[in-house]
Amino acid sequence: MTVEIFNPRHKLIVEDGMALWMPRSPIASNLFRPNVYEQSVGQEYPLGSCLDYADGRRFRYGKWGETNTSGPIARMVVNGNLVPGSDDVAGYEGSLDALSDFAVGSTTLILNDPEDRVENYYEDGMLSVFPSGHYVEYRIVGNEAASGVDDVTIYLDHRNGLQTALVVNSTGVTAYPSIFNNLISPTNATSGAAYASAMGVCLADTMTSGYFGWVQRKGRCIITPTAYFGDSVNERMAQMHADGTIALKAADATHTVGYLTVMTISGYGDLEVWLTLE
Repeated sequence: MTVEIFNPRHKLIVEDGMALWMPRSPIASNLFRPNVYEQSVGQEYPLGSCLDYADGRRFRYGKWGETNTSGPIARMVVNGNLVPGSDDVAGYEGSLDALSDFAVGSTTLILNDPEDRVENYYEDGMLSVFPSGHYVEYRIVGNEAASGVDDVTIYLDHRNGLQTALVVNSTGVTAYPSIFNNLISPTNATSGAAYASAMGVCLADTMTSGYFGWVQRKGRCIITPTAYFGDSVNERMAQMHADGTIALKAADATHTVGYLTVMTISGYGDLEVWLTLE
C-alpha cells in the first residue's frame, strides 16, 4: 500500500523562544507545542525533527527502544541499531529488486531486504548508493510494510530522485534506519557500551519502550558525572561513560560529547557541559 508523504512548508516559532523544524515524513505535521520533559505514547512529530531554543539548546525527536530508569536521571542514550550488514536485522546491505525503477529521477526504490518491516521502519533513515564512479546518499522518508517477501519499497526524500542511473539493479546499496528510532541506555547496547555512540540526553521523567520523546544534542546541559573531574589542570572535555554518565577521556576513552562550562576546583556533584553532538 502506498504511503502518504507530507511536506511541511513552515516552521513553528512560539513565545517560549523555540523553533520547530519538521522534515518530509509519513507523519502529518502538527502545531502542538513540544514538551521536552514528557514522552508520548503516539508519534507527534517526524523522527529527527529539530527543536531549537534561542539560548542555543537543540533537541531531536526520537523513539525509545527500551523501558529504562537510568535514562531520565541526567544520562546519555545511544543508537541501539547495529550497523547494516552485520548479523543483526537493523537495516539492509545488498541490492535493489529487479523490478525496482533505478533510472535517474526515481523517488521510489525496492530493496531486496529479506526482513519483515513494519510501515515506515526506515523513516528518517539513510540510503547509500554506489553507482559507477562515485558515491551518492539520500535520506529515506518512509517505507511500505513488507511481510513474508524480500521486497521493501522505500521513498526517497530528494524530490528529484536518483541523481545517477544505477545501470543494473545489482548496484550495491545500504539502507540505514534512523539514528533516532531505537534510543537505549549504553548499558544495554548489544555490542557493549564501548561500541555505541551518544545520541543525546533524555530529559523526560520516564522512558518507556515504544514511546516517543526528545533528546538534547547541543547547548547547556547538566549531566551526571561518573566521578567528579575538573579538579586537575586541563580537565575540560567530557566523554560518555559506559552507563551514560560523563567522564574524562583519560578514564574512559569513549565518545566525546562536549566540554565543561564552569570553572572547577574540587568536590563532587553534577556538572554543566555544553553538548557538541551537533
